[in-house]
Amino acid sequence: LIAGALVGVLFWLYDDTTALQLGGLLLLYFIPPAGKESIIPAGIALGFPFQIMCLSIVWVDIACCLFMIWNFELICNVPYLGNVIRYLIRKGELYLTKHRWLEQLYFIGLTLFVFFPLQGTGSVSGSVIGKMLGLKSIEIFGAILIGSFLSSFLIGYSVYALQEYLDINIWYVLVVVMFVIIVIPILSYGFYKTKPGKKVCA
Repeated sequence: LIAGALVGVLFWLYDDTTALQLGGLLLLYFIPPAGKESIIPAGIALGFPFQIMCLSIVWVDIACCLFMIWNFELICNVPYLGNVIRYLIRKGELYLTKHRWLEQLYFIGLTLFVFFPLQGTGSVSGSVIGKMLGLKSIEIFGAILIGSFLSSFLIGYSVYALQEYLDINIWYVLVVVMFVIIVIPILSYGFYKTKPGKKVCA
């Protein structure tokens, strides 16, 4: 219902072509490595107000969060989705192992987890980690709402300021962002694979 309401609002605000264009960007938000840091600048570069882009992303995060926390047990039993959720749980456990402070901060830690625009730190994985931490549904929802809102508007206003006050072409910013989130990890992975292994002493 929430997702349907978003679609209705988009078609109410814009003509069919423009609404489909924005809807396409929001669908790309679900496909890695796309995230807030790339979808919001892309939308602003296409002429959408940063407020619309940020609120749309937050709306999507809210819908995903509620879907996850209300249907978590059912989703885990769905053949394909269950495998994805178990994968996210394993990734979440690994993340928590490396960042023990998250377990101590709980609500604040989950908010910060969603706030930082990194791969795998969205509302879906945030909901999974919230469940792992034993947080209540309202706490998970609150943490994801706050983290998503702050993160989206920080990115959106920063991009808007670069365009409005410094007259920087947002497409150049988007190219830099895509370089950072795609090319650098690929180069790092290539470097890691070609790095000679360490000798193990007998």
